[in-house]
Amino acid sequence: MKIQIKSIEDFKTVINKARHFRLENGRPFVTVTYAQSLDGSIATVNRQQMQLSGEESMHLTHRLRALNRSILVGIGTVLADNPSLTTRLVVGDSPQPIILDTNLRTPPNAKLVTRQDLSTWIVNGNVATNGRYRRLQQKGATLISCRCDDNGWIDLGALMAQLAERKIDSLMVEGGARVITSFIRWRLADLFVVTVAPKLVGGLPVLDTHSYRSKAYLQLDDVHYQKIGKDLILWARPQWGAS
Repeated sequence: MKIQIKSIEDFKTVINKARHFRLENGRPFVTVTYAQSLDGSIATVNRQQMQLSGEESMHLTHRLRALNRSILVGIGTVLADNPSLTTRLVVGDSPQPIILDTNLRTPPNAKLVTRQDLSTWIVNGNVATNGRYRRLQQKGATLISCRCDDNGWIDLGALMAQLAERKIDSLMVEGGARVITSFIRWRLADLFVVTVAPKLVGGLPVLDTHSYRSKAYLQLDDVHYQKIGKDLILWARPQWGAS
């Protein structure tokens, strides 16, 4: 899909073709989205929750959620922020929530587990014997086993195939740093939507340098900027080079 994406209206056009993308590529169309400060921080240095986006750009994020079939975060985000990942700021259905949690550290009382509207999918490394597995099931979560890669983390290629089998056409990746880095390392990002807030934080960068060992930087293409409130929204596609 080579449609230029400059706004949420262009994104709708792309999402309307996501089913064809899934059938053609055997995986969902993946949008990586996050908010960062001017100095590239997505959280404080000690990973504390921090509001970066302004009210207007938060509405954009919720519109993106409403357009996507599913939304994914890592266990680090769940433990640090305890998000709900709903579309409470806009009219529209909430996407299917997915947590990457290799060792099942998700608290049974987490907001994503106790949601009544949807059963959160918790992707784990086949730890069905874990006592928390049964507790999470009892709370209503759906546990999905997936093989792990050489680092002991969820094999994202295998997970994308599983999501395609479950007819997930589009996936919104919201973080945190290790998850975003993993999707980049696996070259599983089709679009970046980055909110740049006029703040200086000196905190956690978006790329986890311990897990990102590529020999080449990632070049972004079809770059467009949109000002919403005080924030700058970057819409761009990855241009994968040699690794």
